[in-house]
Parts: sequence; C-alpha cells; structure tokens
Amino acid sequence: MNFDDHPAAIDSLPYIDKEYDDPTTRQRVIQMVQDEMKAMSPPELPRDSTHLFKGRDVLRKEYERVRSGTSLPPFDVSRYKLEPPSGDEAQSVDEWRRCCDNAAAQLEHQDIRLINLELLQQFGANAWKLSNYQKEKLLESIEKATQKYKDESVQTNKARKYEQTEAGVKLRDFEDRWSEGVRQCIEIQMASGSLASEIKEIECSLASNPPSDSKNNNSVDAS
Repeated sequence: MNFDDHPAAIDSLPYIDKEYDDPTTRQRVIQMVQDEMKAMSPPELPRDSTHLFKGRDVLRKEYERVRSGTSLPPFDVSRYKLEPPSGDEAQSVDEWRRCCDNAAAQLEHQDIRLINLELLQQFGANAWKLSNYQKEKLLESIEKATQKYKDESVQTNKARKYEQTEAGVKLRDFEDRWSEGVRQCIEIQMASGSLASEIKEIECSLASNPPSDSKNNNSVDAS
C-alpha cells in the first residue's frame, strides 16, 4: 500500500511524533476538544413533519408524539376480558352482541394458538435445528470476515509504521542537513563580519597614515 497515492493529505506521523505522549499536551488537546464540543449546538428536529411522512399517517403521528415528548398510551387489555354487560347495559341487545363478538374472537384466537402449538410440536424441532444451523453459518462467516479485517488492519498498521519509520529517517537526515547548513551560514556570517572589521581597520589605518612621496621617490631612484 502506497500512502502517497492516497487522496487525503496526511501530515501526522504518530509513530514518530511523540508530542502527544506528554501528559500536558494530551490534557491540552482534550480540553480543546471539549471546548469545541461545548460550542456545537445539538441538531434540531424539523418542525414540519408533513413532507417527511407524506401519506404515512401512523409514522407522522408517532414522529409528532416523540417530538412533543408524549409518553406511549397504556396497553389496552379490555378486549381480552370476557365480561357480560352489567347494569343498564344488560338490557341492550347491541352490548350483548358486542360481547358475543368479543367471545367469538377470543375463541378463534385460542383455536389459532392451539393450531400453532400443534405445528410447533410437529415441525418446531427441525425448524429450530435449521435455524441454529443457519445462525452458526452466519456467525462463522462473520468471524471469518472479522478476522480478515483484523489481519488487513494489522498489515495496514505495519505498512504505515514502516513508511513512517522510513520517513522519520529521511526527516532526521533533512533536519541534520538543515542544522548543518544553518551552522555553516552562521560561520560564514561570522567570518564575513570579522573580515569586514579587518578591512575597516586597514582602511582607517591607511587613512590616518598615508604613504609619503619621498619614500616613493627613493624607492624609484634605487630601482
């Protein structure tokens, strides 16, 4: 894997840069993250839910209930009771008809439960075994995929560490070369300053003690 081809600009070298290992630096980074999180405002739910659940009244009402913070209504268990009409309702034919319909529905419900129990007794064991087999195969495939991704992650980290280590060697070499260049520049500047001082001293000396013409003439006659 070549990180140079990656589209993102990665400028951090965690295997080389050890600044984060310093407790003071780590605490400073954590504090900066916390300050940034405090400055962030939580997302707001849209006020108008009509366009979100158009044509889905059940979802829209549930969304509005959650948004308003209203709790769920209690579970209605009255329809599971088989109680005859009492009081004035005992004289109502409609109430007796409603109770009879409720009893018939409860009877049908119990009949369906018996059928389901018979089906479970006849086919439940094999269906359970088949379901367990399918789940075991699914778990096996998930474990294989997990191990595969773990291995890829280890290889990626190894490649990253190798490339960063190689980059660290180059960076240290460049740093040494830069330090050497700076040192040489300082030495040249110091030598240039010293040479400039010597030249200035010579110029001042020549200006204060110019050579005489007689000495120049005698030197010419002797020649």
